[in-house]
Amino acid sequence: MLAVERGGRLYAVHGGATVATGATVGTTVRVNTVHAVGSQHRTYINGSLKHTYDSPGGSFYDKFGAYRTNSGQGPATVVWSGIRFWRK
Repeated sequence: MLAVERGGRLYAVHGGATVATGATVGTTVRVNTVHAVGSQHRTYINGSLKHTYDSPGGSFYDKFGAYRTNSGQGPATVVWSGIRFWRK
């Protein structure tokens, strides 16, 4: 799960690792993920590889949405476009 702080830091909710910066209000950010189950999960921000971690085996599903963490406050407006999923 990917989150953003008010200052524009994109981070992994699980573990807190910084993925990228610059995601401020009004900025378009392209996020691509490649998940090779049992191998690794890669996150690309605006076309550049930013985060990689080992992926366990098992079953997974993909989804997207806008959620507020416990530390968040106020409303959020998110615009999704060009959503596509590919399977090998």
